[in-house]
Amino acid sequence: MKASFFARLLTAATILFSGFTFAPTATEAASKSKVLVSADILNVRSTSSVKGKKLGQLSLGQAVAVEAKTANGWYKVRYEGKTGYILSTYTKPYRLKTKGLTKAGASIVAVAEGLKGRPYVYGSTGAYGFDCSGLTSYVYKALGKKLPRTAAAQYAATSRTAPQAGDLVFFSFGGGIQHVGIAVDGSTMINANSYYGKVMKESFRSGYWGSKYVGAGAL
Repeated sequence: MKASFFARLLTAATILFSGFTFAPTATEAASKSKVLVSADILNVRSTSSVKGKKLGQLSLGQAVAVEAKTANGWYKVRYEGKTGYILSTYTKPYRLKTKGLTKAGASIVAVAEGLKGRPYVYGSTGAYGFDCSGLTSYVYKALGKKLPRTAAAQYAATSRTAPQAGDLVFFSFGGGIQHVGIAVDGSTMINANSYYGKVMKESFRSGYWGSKYVGAGAL
């Protein structure tokens, strides 16, 4: 009799607790990954809100370890020994799925991706407008790599290679090197395009650039 009573009690308890659902916390499980800052300046906040106290700033191309992602699109990070939050909108994955990928190449491409859409401005090296070699110089400088100012000088300063992510790709309209972009993979680049008036991604193997492509260069 007692055994039957306890069996019924156990069954009732099982049914009762199975009806409960546990709400997830505001912060998702830690991603254990890195991201690159794709904005010129990214504020680190004390909470996952633009109203949170500003703890400091991260700069373009800086890598940061992500501890977790909040439900409202912020990354939880460590900043100078403190817990901070940055908007995920202004970051790119540290490792992109690009053909011919290297660690350095992923960083270069991630920074360049963050600059897409910014205007083409002749003679400008950033941060709100670029010409072709101004863009490549700006991206490389953000990652501690120094390039000469012009496309022709960058061609001379690099070693010829099969194009991989992060390499420079060069073009000629006849009589020297007049244009440069950053390879995303073996056939696509990000460049400051004067015709379309902006930084954009496009093919360098076909279309307009295909017949003008000279080769790729690596530092």
